[in-house]
Amino acid sequence: MLTARTGLALVASLLFGALGSCGMPSASFNPRALNMDVSGDILVTQGFATSSSDVERLGMTDDSASFAPRADFEWGGFQMTAAHSSTEHSGDGVADSALEFGGVVISDTEPVHTDFELGMTSLLMTWDLLPSETLELGLGFGATLLDLDATITSKTTPANKIDTDEQVPIPMLAGRVGVDLGRLDFGGLISGLSVDVDGNQATVIDFDLAINYELLDMGGELMGAITLGYKSFSMDVLYDDGSSGSVDLDMEFSGPYFGVTITI
Repeated sequence: MLTARTGLALVASLLFGALGSCGMPSASFNPRALNMDVSGDILVTQGFATSSSDVERLGMTDDSASFAPRADFEWGGFQMTAAHSSTEHSGDGVADSALEFGGVVISDTEPVHTDFELGMTSLLMTWDLLPSETLELGLGFGATLLDLDATITSKTTPANKIDTDEQVPIPMLAGRVGVDLGRLDFGGLISGLSVDVDGNQATVIDFDLAINYELLDMGGELMGAITLGYKSFSMDVLYDDGSSGSVDLDMEFSGPYFGVTITI
């Protein structure tokens, strides 16, 4: 599972490679506290049998709080955003239907304990289309790495456990919008794509909306702001988990965040 430290290390390696041939850009660092809830379904297939369960019925009802760092670099009309976030959900519930996966069978309405973790590390690059100091509109591309880990354990027979983990890299198209009103600015970043590689399919949409209120400005050399925002991430990821079968995660994560933004 990608931790925040592991995600930052990956982001840093990508950034240093990109910066190697360029002068130092203006940079903004945004440590955030993110709180996300989850909805959707987990589907597992073995042979010709497919079964699904709602994540809330499986016990994934608690919101997840996590550290979600983000960094933005700007060279004139070119901007690059690197970010990592993660979410963890666990709890007790029941299986909506009989789950059969990797030779393990969990019966319909059987009590279960579910653990789910998702790590998201992204690098996005956009180019401004509007030469304006107030309005910002940019288009570009990038990539997101998903790190998925899910376990469903029978509470009746703890040895019956459905376990899957996978890392899924996804190329992304990206769009950026912004409005600068002096001490107050608004920014939105959306990315997503639908891909099919070697039978593994993924459709993802990542949306991040932020409001920054400037509290500190030391002659433009150092600026500080309070940041409030909302993040939504939806995915439909279907992958082959070897001889165990295939997994389809059709889920959405969303919630607010709070942090500070330091610009140098």
